[in-house]
Amino acid sequence: MAAGKSTRARTEIPKQFYSICDKPIIFYSLSTFERSELIDFCLVMVPDGWRNSVAQMTKEFAKVKWILTGGGTRHETSLIAIDFLKTLAPSIVVFHDAARPFLNLYLLEKVIREAKVYGAATAAIPVSDTVAYCEDSFVYSYAPRESLYRIQTPQAFRYDVIADAAKKFEAEDGTRLVFLNNGKVRIVEGDPYCFKITEPKDLDLAKFICQSWKDSQQT
Repeated sequence: MAAGKSTRARTEIPKQFYSICDKPIIFYSLSTFERSELIDFCLVMVPDGWRNSVAQMTKEFAKVKWILTGGGTRHETSLIAIDFLKTLAPSIVVFHDAARPFLNLYLLEKVIREAKVYGAATAAIPVSDTVAYCEDSFVYSYAPRESLYRIQTPQAFRYDVIADAAKKFEAEDGTRLVFLNNGKVRIVEGDPYCFKITEPKDLDLAKFICQSWKDSQQT
């Protein structure tokens, strides 16, 4: 999923195409997809006007077969992708944010395997901080953190499960669509390094991490 506009990151171009360590951010997660034996092909969803540029960025990836323009929201982009894939009849589809560059192969394949068993699975990280509800900049109440998770990507689904849910409901996260459709979503322990670049400070952190990440993937 690379169709976001990146308004919060305040970059001159969409953050997923911004270069860190001489490679566009989208390059890193695609490298992991390319290495996986569980991935047959990739569909990349991009903002309007970016198809040709992304084709150049991704030309070394044999598994990138299609590049499509996304919609105005994440849900609209998901619907476009789901509809496009219908004629291909995939058994499992994987959604991943291009703005989460540091995706390790084990996590990707673990999520896929769990989706094959349970129909839907997502990477997620347990909440470790105290969580409070706030109103007007004051603490209103506290939430028990023992069962709280931060949902990440990758997220994998049986095609029929996500296609049915996306037609009936609208949400900005695929797992919520399945939940609203009375489906179950399996949690896979996520990775703190698989964070989403959203704010300028996230971009600074990614720049700091990227060289050691590149070195680790070559070993």
